Amino acid sequence: MQNGKINHSELERAKTQLKSTLLMNLEYRNIELEDIGRQVVASGERKSASELCAMIESVTPQQLQSLTKRMLESKPSVGAFGDLKNVPNYEEIEAAFKRENGELTNRISHFLLKGMRGKTSGLIKS
Repeated sequence: MQNGKINHSELERAKTQLKSTLLMNLEYRNIELEDIGRQVVASGERKSASELCAMIESVTPQQLQSLTKRMLESKPSVGAFGDLKNVPNYEEIEAAFKRENGELTNRISHFLLKGMRGKTSGLIKS
């Protein structure tokens, strides 16, 4: 997605990749059984691989844009573990999601820094 528009060829590529991954994973009996259990627990029913592929194929750019908008307008969920002294506070993270560039302004520790021309220059750890 660039400039708020979804590239049709990228969407088709993503759909193909998702369907391929789904079908390849279902070739393994243990993964198929795990998938059945997950579907039944989550939705109370099981959908076949062909039904899931049809659902993937039916996704439209408009649906993705609507979902993206809803997700970016909602408050982010944040989880962290380990040494938390360098984790930005929730308000900083929330503000970064609202910025166009998504950058955290007051933190440099443990975050990728952008060098000239937007290329990643390294990871700073304090």
